[in-house]
Amino acid sequence: MRRERIAFAVMVFIMIFLFAFVFAVLGKGEYDPSETSTPTSITLA
Repeated sequence: MRRERIAFAVMVFIMIFLFAFVFAVLGKGEYDPSETSTPTSITLA
């Protein structure tokens, strides 16, 4: 039973790492909180 528990823990760790890596790559440079507070459409009008 010990081998199954270790294998499960390793798979869970790999899944968490993959999710973190994918979201870090996808969200890189897309979110800028300083720009969202002042929309350009209102400031230009």
